Amino acid sequence: MRIRTKEYFELAVNEFMNMLKTVCRLVFVLLVFVLFSGEKWNAQSIPQFHMKDQYGQSYSDSSVKGKPVVLMGCFLRDLELCRKQGRKLYWKMQNLLWKDSSKVHFLLYLDFQETNKLVEDYVEESKTKQFESILLDRKGHLSTGLTKGESYLRIFNKSGKMISSSYQEEMEEALIQEVYGILKKEI
Repeated sequence: MRIRTKEYFELAVNEFMNMLKTVCRLVFVLLVFVLFSGEKWNAQSIPQFHMKDQYGQSYSDSSVKGKPVVLMGCFLRDLELCRKQGRKLYWKMQNLLWKDSSKVHFLLYLDFQETNKLVEDYVEESKTKQFESILLDRKGHLSTGLTKGESYLRIFNKSGKMISSSYQEEMEEALIQEVYGILKKEI
């Protein structure tokens, strides 16, 4: 009986070792493929853009380099959602970062490709209301990734590499604290 148990044990160990060798080979092949495939596994860079806000101030990807960038965008139909969330995040960060707030670029943008006269009139009228700056993406430079009913929040480091991205229906306190933690490490 003992001899038989020993044989079963040896068979089980051999089978396990063969399976382990197969897994190691697959991992090795996968690593070789990844290394030689030419895929870039680097963080995504800040997209190229050049646009103006509702006050006519110009912004571009090159003008915000050297500082962390908080980039939040929405479709035009989500203007109020984006404005509300952007305002909440911006003012909370001004308070939390206090003296360091000028070391971060906060950019809010709207996909403004499908605008009409009514919207253009609203933008023109809002210039006198001292709203926060909103970039008007008339050419769709930053429209990739936008989702209806949500804001698209991305954070880029000083080098312009993305370090965080998320979609938001609401600007919750936990997210604000998370953004604060990320920015505090970057400044």
